[in-house]
This record gives sequence, C-alpha cells and structure tokens, in this order.
Amino acid sequence: MTSLAWAYSLIGVVIGSFLNVCVDRLPESGSLVSPPSHCPQCKRRLTVLELIPIFSYIFLRGRCRSCGEKISARILAVELGTGLMFLLIWIRFGQSWDTVLVSIIGSLLLVIGLIDLEHQKILNILIYPAIGFGLLLIPLTHIATPWSFLAGGALGFAVLFVIAVLSPGAMGMGDVKLTIFLGIIVGYPEIIIVLFLAFVSGGLIAGILLAFKKVKRKDTVAFGPYLALAGMITILYGDQILGWWLRRIG
Repeated sequence: MTSLAWAYSLIGVVIGSFLNVCVDRLPESGSLVSPPSHCPQCKRRLTVLELIPIFSYIFLRGRCRSCGEKISARILAVELGTGLMFLLIWIRFGQSWDTVLVSIIGSLLLVIGLIDLEHQKILNILIYPAIGFGLLLIPLTHIATPWSFLAGGALGFAVLFVIAVLSPGAMGMGDVKLTIFLGIIVGYPEIIIVLFLAFVSGGLIAGILLAFKKVKRKDTVAFGPYLALAGMITILYGDQILGWWLRRIG
C-alpha cells in the first residue's frame, strides 16, 4: 500500500466529517456553513480539537465535553467508512480523474443513503442534481458508448417504476429516481448487477430484522441505502462481477 493511498484515505476521513454535516442538516433544509458545528443539546460551539475526525470522538468517549450528551456513533462510522471508501477507490483507479469522479459519486451516494435510512426520504435537492451530473458525464467520459448508459438509466427507471405502481408503498419514487442516477452512472448491463445486489441485500437484512422483531411486516424499510451500496460495489467491481458471471454461464 503506497503512502498516496493512505493519504487519500485520510482525505476521505476529513470529507466524511463534512458528509455528517450534510446528513444532519439537509433534511431540515439547514445551511451547511451556518451556524458552525455545535452540540445539538447544549448548543456550545465545538473547538478546533473537537472537530478532528475520529480522534475527537475517541478522546471525548462519544459524549459532549460540556453537557455529556451522547454523540451519535454514526459520526464515527461515516468518517471511518468514507476513509475506507476512498482507499478502495484509490486501489481500484489509482492516480486518475476516475478516482476524483468516483469519490464525488460515492460521497453523494453515502449522503443519499444515510438520509434515506434515517428519515425515510430521498431528497430532490440531492437526486435531481445527481441525475444532471450523471447526464453531463456521459458525453464527457463515455462518448464512444453513450447509449448503453442512457439504457442503464431507462432500465433502472422501468424496473422500479413498475414495482412502485403495482405495489404502492413497496417502493418510493425517490428510489426510482436514485435508480435512474445509478443506471446512468454504471450503464447497461451493469445496472442489472446493481438491482440484483440491492434486492438480495435488502431482502436479507429485512429478513434478519423481522426475525429479531426489530421491524414489523407492515413497517417501511428504506431501500435507498441498499441501492447506494450496490451502486458503489458495481462502480468499483462491476466489470469483475460481470466477467465472473459470464464465465459461469458460458
């Protein structure tokens, strides 16, 4: 592992701290810059040392230094997770523009997935610009095969839209929009991998939650996090997964 890879992972940790701010404030239509980071309970502004990713959480033992309010473990998990994601992106794409683009896409998917997990909604303020960004990338990075990426978006839309129409409540329109974005990004046939991984992982986790009575059969379970995770796996390893599958059926 090169020093550049670890350095890029550290950048991911720092960006993860900002992504936590996005997850906290965007659902409430709050500003990302004002007010400065503070304790949600006692409203005290955090010091510079308290803003250091990972180490501040460990040093403070997961609690506010002033009022003792518990800091969400999600803060630490996102910082570590973003650092790991950036490391995997660097290992996969190295020192290239693809690394930058995939890092942006991965960060966006992380925020979308977490907000859906916590608030059961996929924000239009995120997904519409994401779709626009994906469409802009097609002529810039896929000039030789633009139709396969448009086809990916169309197929993703068609599958989830049909489910949303035939089974109201089983799938939200936010999930449909997210799948359009993922289809545009990964293209066809890779969008099939995204859908397969999302449905399998979502069904497996839902089954586990039902078995342990964490949710009831009529409860709504966010599907966005599974789509986001499946999309990121496909971006990183879709070629290898598709190649393995073709060899298996060949």
